[in-house]
Amino acid sequence: MALASGGSSRYSGEIRGLARFLMSEMSTDKGAFTFEGREAMLEVVSALDEVLNNRTPDQTISVLKGAQVGMTTLAIGFALYCVTIHRLNVGYFLPDQDFADRFDQTRVRSTLRRRGLASLMRDGKYKGASPKGLKEFPGRGGSRFLYILGLRDIGNAISIPLDVLIRDEVDDLPADNLKWSNDRIDASPLALTLNLAVGRTPGAGIHAMFEAGDRRRWHVRCQACHADSVLEEHWPKVFSGDALACPACGGALDRGAGRWEAARARPRHRSYRLSQLAIGAVRLDRVAAKWAAARLPSEKARFRCSALAAPDAGDTQPISRELLRKLRDAAPYHLAEAPA
Repeated sequence: MALASGGSSRYSGEIRGLARFLMSEMSTDKGAFTFEGREAMLEVVSALDEVLNNRTPDQTISVLKGAQVGMTTLAIGFALYCVTIHRLNVGYFLPDQDFADRFDQTRVRSTLRRRGLASLMRDGKYKGASPKGLKEFPGRGGSRFLYILGLRDIGNAISIPLDVLIRDEVDDLPADNLKWSNDRIDASPLALTLNLAVGRTPGAGIHAMFEAGDRRRWHVRCQACHADSVLEEHWPKVFSGDALACPACGGALDRGAGRWEAARARPRHRSYRLSQLAIGAVRLDRVAAKWAAARLPSEKARFRCSALAAPDAGDTQPISRELLRKLRDAAPYHLAEAPA
């Protein structure tokens, strides 16, 4: 079910591979996981499956996402698919160990639909150590592991070699320990990395990863005037009444009938910007209500981050050389960097 850049997300063929695994094994708070209302996620699934099936080495997929679009459920399912079907060792890294412990109990175990898959998983032991968050899956050729770890303090972490690295909530991961996580896949012939997060700071974290990749955006074509729109780039003009409308002619838009287009070629790094506007499962009335309630600049910034997948640091914008330059140009301040 490979989908080339520019291809439609509407898929009428046989659902197989990772997509089939997600639909049969994973659940949400509304029931079984489905791609109905999440058509934009099909290409991400296809890209991950393609890497696994072809064993393409050193690939990175980064998803700059809106809140509650379903990517974390997909990532959990992908981790389990790698361990149980492809027999790979997977690291699932989160900001801190308390977060990781809660994640294991409230997200990983709760998303498993069938007892059969859950029964394959047990608390893991590696070289005599039984660290928190290590899940073992015995099977042919020996055990494979899913390591759910918080990166805030890695003093007690074991150096288990991994094939797949999943980094969730990237903007909250400590930068100094990201390199430690990268080192875990150095010996793998696959060395696949999946990054995902709601971005908050322009030019940093998941936004920097999106910019480093091929920068895929979700394009929706108007059936009336045939104009293409990237929905989040036209908010709030693209919202009319209770539906999405073409910013050029006002015609109705079907947000699920879009296509991904890359801004440039980056063969080893696909990156996606997945806003709430591309996900039919996210209610438009709630998106519009949040926007209407946003009065302060900080509230509008939060909306852009969580709904539009457009990082905006608002009042927390970090001081940078560029900001210092702008301040010097704007007023007769005497600002200089401290000597090293």
